[in-house]
Amino acid sequence: MNLLMKRQIIIILLAFVWVAAQAQIKCHIEGELKDQTQGTTIIVCPVSVDLRSSNNYIKTKADEKGNFACDVETDKMCLYNVFLEEQHDKGAWMTGEFLVENKATVELLFDENSWKVISGGREQMQKVKMDAKAEKLYLGKMKEISKKRDTELRPRAEELIAQGKNPEEDSLLMKQSEKYDNEYEQLYFAYRTWENEYYKTNPMLYALYDFAHQMSYTSKRFDEQKTKLMDIYHATYENFHPKDPVHSVIRTHEAAWKLKPGKPYIDYQVRNTDGKLVSVSSLMRDKVVLVDLWASWCGPCRRHSKAMIPIYEKYKDKGFTILAIAAERRVEDMQEAMKQDGYPWASLLELNQENHIWEKNGAGQGGGAMFLVDRDGIILSTSTEAEELEPLIKKALNIE
Repeated sequence: MNLLMKRQIIIILLAFVWVAAQAQIKCHIEGELKDQTQGTTIIVCPVSVDLRSSNNYIKTKADEKGNFACDVETDKMCLYNVFLEEQHDKGAWMTGEFLVENKATVELLFDENSWKVISGGREQMQKVKMDAKAEKLYLGKMKEISKKRDTELRPRAEELIAQGKNPEEDSLLMKQSEKYDNEYEQLYFAYRTWENEYYKTNPMLYALYDFAHQMSYTSKRFDEQKTKLMDIYHATYENFHPKDPVHSVIRTHEAAWKLKPGKPYIDYQVRNTDGKLVSVSSLMRDKVVLVDLWASWCGPCRRHSKAMIPIYEKYKDKGFTILAIAAERRVEDMQEAMKQDGYPWASLLELNQENHIWEKNGAGQGGGAMFLVDRDGIILSTSTEAEELEPLIKKALNIE
């Protein structure tokens, strides 16, 4: 075989590799809205996407009979959400989760303010089978509690609102509401315990994607569940489909979950003010740094950031700085918020969740977080309160 022929074969093989690398997951989604009172505009997106900071979603409209359809194309299999835009805009929305698989058709149903996956690809069908059992044991009872709570308490709450009163000031109403909430929560955690055991004894690829999703929860009330999930993951799933990229997502979430005072802060890529990707550690050298993950649309984030302005001015020449990173869909939104709030520091930009910085920091979709980091890269605090942070900043700077 001559040299020219060898080169041609190599070029052809490389072309095949390139085409394979560009291959897309193509999945068809179709469904029915039996209940159209909540809305008719359907949003389909990866579970990690927050519409306030990303445009990575599909929007489709149901027809007069409530039927809808769309196609998802992505570079890898992943867990997706479906919900109604109208509910989302009101701030309280019900979601359904399904696995996007290549050449699969996922069938969805929305009824009684709840999403159900009727069918899907091979991996999704294992979860459908599991959910059928869960429906009989837990999910059905949870829906009944929600329905009963709504039927009994909503009229009274609406009556009070119509009278210009705050329903939360009605002690009897709040007591009844708390009773239903406790019943629901007990069933929810019982369901999670059963689900964990099912995943342990019935390994499935869907579980890995569910682990990744649950590990993105930011509330401390889920810490016990996360501990159980990671025990299952390391015992049963660590070498299950080891080449699947979801393992990297799980490990990222696990590392972010462990970002606590006394632990090293993580390193990741971020675009600097020149638009170049750099490591965040290169921007923190020899400084006591407050990493401020914020967004123009996050009211609490902006209040916490503004409270840091006098502290920044007091210590900026003594070795302290603020590394702000805004999660936005448009650069103009960040610029306008900075102008309104009067931040004296520059802010970097995480546009359309490009580098998944919020996920890597365990900030989820709640808006933001703060990490006070010393000169050695150790986390001193995850508080967002200026009065709690200032004494720690002074101590880290060796200021009496």
